Amino acid sequence: MSGGVAPDAGSIRASLLAVAKPLPAPGAGHTGQRLRALFDIAVADLELARLAEAHHDAHAIAAELDHDLVDGALYGVWAASGPDPLQAGPCGVDHHLVGTLPWCSGIGVVDRALVTAGDLLFDVAVADGKRGESLAPWMSPAFAVTGTGSMTFDLVVSDVSRVGSRGDYLARPGFWHGAICVAACWAGGARGLVDRHLARWRRDDPHALAHLGGALAWSDALEAVLERAAAEIDRDPGDASAAQVRARGVRHVIDRMSTRIIDDLGVGAGPEPLAFDHDILARTQQLQLYLRQCHGERDIEPVGQEALSRR
Repeated sequence: MSGGVAPDAGSIRASLLAVAKPLPAPGAGHTGQRLRALFDIAVADLELARLAEAHHDAHAIAAELDHDLVDGALYGVWAASGPDPLQAGPCGVDHHLVGTLPWCSGIGVVDRALVTAGDLLFDVAVADGKRGESLAPWMSPAFAVTGTGSMTFDLVVSDVSRVGSRGDYLARPGFWHGAICVAACWAGGARGLVDRHLARWRRDDPHALAHLGGALAWSDALEAVLERAAAEIDRDPGDASAAQVRARGVRHVIDRMSTRIIDDLGVGAGPEPLAFDHDILARTQQLQLYLRQCHGERDIEPVGQEALSRR
């Protein structure tokens, strides 16, 4: 990766445009269709799913906060924090954005991004006013084509580009519905790994087959978890507290199941696929990296707290 442009940016952009048609909004009665669409994209191409989920999340955020996105633009959602966080200072009636956002996916691919600056959210053209972008620190071959890196901004944006009011981005129920959409991509990534192993499976001893069967069972369970979550979201889309508990639990379960799938397939298939099959190796690395968006005990501890509070 060099020159601040993701490798194969034109190809991944074309693929993203192909899956950018609108999906049902979370909580509007067809959340299951939304999760299934993201799941299916991830089964086929987990790197594409990473970008597609963000683009569709941007549209869901804009709808929930009554903001009009730019027609035809491909969007990212850049909301991570780092040592030099992006801040929004007053500039008359406008806003001066200064600072650095890490973990920005789609550099060289997307046109615009919803970016967090303090407790505000802005709709920003990626090419406008940036001081610099850095893809160089990315060492992993996983997700290389997504153009993930840091973006440093120093620009003035109109108040019209502000999305919602202070605190709205995190306070809305849709923040947690979107967290489950990410987990749908994890689940699709795990299912895609199972499919790839199954198509190439060489071992027929009982222990190897038991691990394969376990991976298949876990992948079926992933879909069941998503179906239940979608039904619950559609029954009560507006309760942010319930949405948070649900999302934390769903993400924890999908993280644990997906990790078990990786382990079962690794033990059952042995070292050969990871040594000689580029497709399986790449999918395994991508899934392991993507799953680290789940923060383990830090994410699930509030679920225990909430349960105790209701005793």
